[in-house]
Amino acid sequence: MKETKLPIEIKADRRVVHQYLAAICVNIISLAQGTAIGWLSPFLPLLISTDSPLSTGPVTDIEATWIASLLCVGAVFGTLLFGWSADKYGRKFSLCIAALPLIGFWACVAFGGYVEILYLGRILAGLGAAGVFLLVPLYVTEISEDKIRGSLGSFFILFINIGTLVAFVVGAFVPYHITSYILIFLPILFLLCFMQFPETPHHLIRCNKIEAAECSLKYLRGYTSSPDHLNMLKEEMNSLMNQIVIREKDTNEDASIKWADFAPFSTKKAIMIGMVLVTLNQFSGCFALINYTAQIFADAGSDMDPNVAAIVVGAIQIGGSYVSTMVVDRCRRKVLYIVSAFCSAIGLAAMGAHAYLKASGYDVSMISWVPVASLSFVIFIASMGILPLTFVILSEILPPKLRSFGASLCTTFLWVVSFIVVKYFPVMVEVLGMHGCMWTFAGCCLFGVLFNAFFIPETRGKSIDEITLAMESTSKN
Repeated sequence: MKETKLPIEIKADRRVVHQYLAAICVNIISLAQGTAIGWLSPFLPLLISTDSPLSTGPVTDIEATWIASLLCVGAVFGTLLFGWSADKYGRKFSLCIAALPLIGFWACVAFGGYVEILYLGRILAGLGAAGVFLLVPLYVTEISEDKIRGSLGSFFILFINIGTLVAFVVGAFVPYHITSYILIFLPILFLLCFMQFPETPHHLIRCNKIEAAECSLKYLRGYTSSPDHLNMLKEEMNSLMNQIVIREKDTNEDASIKWADFAPFSTKKAIMIGMVLVTLNQFSGCFALINYTAQIFADAGSDMDPNVAAIVVGAIQIGGSYVSTMVVDRCRRKVLYIVSAFCSAIGLAAMGAHAYLKASGYDVSMISWVPVASLSFVIFIASMGILPLTFVILSEILPPKLRSFGASLCTTFLWVVSFIVVKYFPVMVEVLGMHGCMWTFAGCCLFGVLFNAFFIPETRGKSIDEITLAMESTSKN
């Protein structure tokens, strides 16, 4: 008995190891993007101060909001570009191209002494972000087996958060220009590592490159030339080809997207769910809070050094993301999202209560720890559910033919909403007060609880085909 169990276990390990390696290597660019996002928190206060490293001197408050928000502007245009490129030239090629704007961003930081150069750099960082946020979840979804798709999909936010923490730490202890010299190597490392991995079988089948698709699937699943493995490869290829409908005589005509493809109510519902999910992702407040972490703690009067507080929050964020990778394929997606959204609302409400008491003139010195604790809790719990599940669910519910286009549409909308939140967060604080902003974000999280409970189908452990059928059946009901 012992002799028969061992080969089976080895076979099981071999079937997933290449998928894990591919997911880790493709997420090196997520790590690089996280550093570009996290760069703002430690260095925005420096750019505003009299010690600004720019030749033009300190940036104004208005210039600071543009530096923060232009990443979103670049991402809006980049999403359209990479959405087209993903279908035209493939996921792998487009991901490699997405590394170039990130290299350009760090070059602008390293050699640009003017605020206009920083504007350009942030737009380039946005172009890179568009490719990363659109293509990494898409690539991982299309290479993964159903049983591990959620775990591998959760790597995305985990690596984004690791990159954010790296930027917090390096920004706190390393000079402004040296930081860019160090972090520019991350997108280069991604190119060196990712080039060896194949294009997704889904895209190759849609392009009618059946032999290449078989080679890709054989590598990703760890299939050998044994008869059993060849039969498994044939069965999985047949299943994929049945899911991805291709006309034999006119592949190009079938691959093109038509208005009729949007006619089914299930498709409209999937896109509507995607739009709401990305909106809730941003109005949970996490992205704005991460961008302004150091400044928020300084304004809250916390005794902890703002940069140290940001590092603590970044480390906790990674903890939440790591827990997500462990539980996302063990817990129902709906339950995990609902618990995460509800607990985030509690943490944001606590932050709002502290800010309200301080604005009302109460002595809050005894509870000065509340902003750090509450924000840490929100970031941790949101990183378990709201943040990673947005992209996991989005990549799962869209019909295969419209997956790239639908993901592009929803991601574009995400960056539009993100621009509004990040650009006008300081204005919201002035108009509503910090407490009003936190309570608004908390209300959005509570809405997310209700929306998920009533409108989003459960996707854990289901194939893409089964999810599509579930969407159609719920639409009829």
